[in-house]
Amino acid sequence: MGKSSYQMKTVLCIAFVLLCFLFPLTGAKLLFRPAAAAAPEKEPAGSALFGLTRTNDQGKLSYDLLIGGDFTYHSFLLAEPERLVIDVSGVELDPALSTAGLVDGPVKGVRVSRFDHNTVRVVFDLDYLVGYKLTRRTGTPGGLRLDFNVVLKDIGFQLAGAVPEIYVETSGPVQYKVDFLLNPHRLIIDLWDATLTGPALTVPGNDTWVQSIRVSQFDPQTIRLVLDIKQPRNCIVGLDETNPARLLIKTITELQEAMWLPDDGGGRLVLKSSGRLPGEPRYDPQTGQLQIRLPQTKLGEDLQLTPEAAAVFKLRETEPSTVEVEMTIPRGHDYSVSWSQDRRVMTVEVKNAPLSGKVIILDPGHGGADAGAISPNGLREKELNLAVAVRLKQKLEELGAEVLLTREDDRYLWLYDRVAIANRTSGAVLISIHANNHDNRKIHGLEIWHHPDRSESAILAEALATAVLARTNQHFRGILASKDFVLPREAQMPAIIFEMGFISNQEEEKLLLSKEFQEKMTEGICQGLIAYFHTPAGQ
Repeated sequence: MGKSSYQMKTVLCIAFVLLCFLFPLTGAKLLFRPAAAAAPEKEPAGSALFGLTRTNDQGKLSYDLLIGGDFTYHSFLLAEPERLVIDVSGVELDPALSTAGLVDGPVKGVRVSRFDHNTVRVVFDLDYLVGYKLTRRTGTPGGLRLDFNVVLKDIGFQLAGAVPEIYVETSGPVQYKVDFLLNPHRLIIDLWDATLTGPALTVPGNDTWVQSIRVSQFDPQTIRLVLDIKQPRNCIVGLDETNPARLLIKTITELQEAMWLPDDGGGRLVLKSSGRLPGEPRYDPQTGQLQIRLPQTKLGEDLQLTPEAAAVFKLRETEPSTVEVEMTIPRGHDYSVSWSQDRRVMTVEVKNAPLSGKVIILDPGHGGADAGAISPNGLREKELNLAVAVRLKQKLEELGAEVLLTREDDRYLWLYDRVAIANRTSGAVLISIHANNHDNRKIHGLEIWHHPDRSESAILAEALATAVLARTNQHFRGILASKDFVLPREAQMPAIIFEMGFISNQEEEKLLLSKEFQEKMTEGICQGLIAYFHTPAGQ
């Protein structure tokens, strides 16, 4: 036997001896190791109910059960006492979980406890049994979303008239479905995710269109309303615009009569209907077009317009169930829209505007090479004067006046040219618009100048001052008279110079440049002119 063979046998013998020695020890350790199958079953670490939160969105009561990890669940309602039970299996109960602040609506208390070694029980104690939905939460953390049904609070007639308007009020927003059935005629309205907390009921009708309203719990998630009606009529079911938890059932109003009643200086458009007319007037001052949209309305079969009425206004029916009224408000006229107390009659009154027929001359002071006063910040009076005059012109025209500007752009005009323009137009009044200036930058305020021998100009100045100061609350330096100013002296109509304020005063300059202040000032001038023209002579 060679040396290498002998060494190999020696190694094998040693290995065999070590194996025989170690096997009993290893076997003993295996015998005392606990078997995996004998351990109690546990969910993966992190499976726990660790939170409960409440939300109430416009009366829709919801709860979130915040759960980390995998779980299963089932739920049921119990009576006497009323309660909802949710069993969540495969989760631990977080000892820090709080049930404070969860009482709301029908829920008068919430209890959470371990039901058995694998189940956590959540109990909602209720004032009354109410339907609900449970859905799994998406995202992190996961869990369950509990949505309680809304409940029916009230149902009845909002208007006890010939045209029914029925309201259905619930504790929160509700979805619904509407169906019509004929012979016998019925209107079916299903309210989803809604609960009737008491027994089925019947609401008496109004003896005209609706004979009765039957209310019942059609299935655990649906309240069914059955309106027994005497005759098929188009109606609209929709949410109340002011209350999303209120459903309104209204028949479509029928426009039965439309007439034009002319009178001196204008006239009246009168619309009569079978029900309420919820008109939505829209006026375009650029075109003079007045449009009135009458939703949930249709034209009556017997409605016809006289040729005189058709020449003034138009009626057309649009979808869905809407009537549109169109008419042109003549230049120099104003309009107002009013309704009768029951809103079944709408009247559009068209009359001469407050300044209709009045020709008003506006003279934006300075212009072109004549910049007028220049403020320390570089504001040029001529630009401010023109901007205010243009704004004032637009407002006066809306009131029916015919307005002429002595200049409409940055051009120079001799003072006597301005007077000539005014005198040629036979204007009712002349207002020359200026901004003041002084070496003392603390001086500020409004001034109005007129010719001392023109009493009518003084009356005009007083009317403008009163109305403007009432709106601007500006410092007033007074109504002043001078024979030196060309325009008040040479104009053949009442004329004043309107000094808006001092651009040399830093604070007043900012004020004069603000759109808000200009709006108030021009509104004041307009109202002053209305007062001037509508005040009887001698008063």
